[in-house]
Amino acid sequence: MKNQADVIVAKRAGFCPGVKGAIEKVLELEAAGKKPVYTIGPLIHNKQVTDMLAAKQISAINTPDEATDKSGVLVIRAHGITPQFQTQVQASGMEVVDATCPLVKHAQNIIEKFAREGYHTVIVGDGDHAEVIGLMGYTHGQGVVVSGPEEAAKLPYFDKVNVVSQTTQKESVFYATAEEVKKHAAVCQISNTICQPTKDRQKETIEQAQHADLVIVVGGKHSANTTRLALLCKGLAPAVQHVETETELEEDLVKKATRIFITAGASTPDWVIDRVAARVREMHAVGIKGESNDD
Repeated sequence: MKNQADVIVAKRAGFCPGVKGAIEKVLELEAAGKKPVYTIGPLIHNKQVTDMLAAKQISAINTPDEATDKSGVLVIRAHGITPQFQTQVQASGMEVVDATCPLVKHAQNIIEKFAREGYHTVIVGDGDHAEVIGLMGYTHGQGVVVSGPEEAAKLPYFDKVNVVSQTTQKESVFYATAEEVKKHAAVCQISNTICQPTKDRQKETIEQAQHADLVIVVGGKHSANTTRLALLCKGLAPAVQHVETETELEEDLVKKATRIFITAGASTPDWVIDRVAARVREMHAVGIKGESNDD
């Protein structure tokens, strides 16, 4: 008879401190009667959470001009924004709460420091991501974004360059890119701005995924860090599935696996992870019961 699968849920799955802090902040504002609450851009790339926030009159807008009720509160999300946009937000006349992740602020400060000293900035990350767009605002107009060493190979020569990272970047990609940038500069400062929660999540994922038959990555399909986590797993495990909720699980994949590792992106709430884990165990329990009845 088939044994119950070994299902391991990552200890470091789910909300990172920056996202957790931003969500707690908007919920505190809403509970205090500060309605409506507007976030500059989506607070989090997770539909289940944004639906919950919308039910509490917490919604995303792109600019202060889009706020229909000027007595509401504007919240700068964890990803941060450019200094120029910050000035525009502060000048809106509305109450403004800054929920930028402290680790993103740290990256902004490092970029600003070296930019003032005449360094060009190379950011390793996704140029369309909100965090990276914000970071570019601190480069004093002397910044470029590359996704990896292949793009870095096409860079021009710099007198002085500071290499930084999107905080959720894969560490091996960052260092490989930094080594390539070194070839294009007289002076190259390497500033590893990948946040510690991301490093810890990647370390645990590498350790567990390489021993699993199936890895299930839980999180929004539009979440950059969740997608990156799924790609990391695809190089380590024979089968990987990226799901937003338990309804997307592939039953055949789950039932035939004997060791399953479940992890999640930084924007995935615990309750969604718990539902996926419960459904995985349920699928195996049903499969075992069915086999037993057939005997």
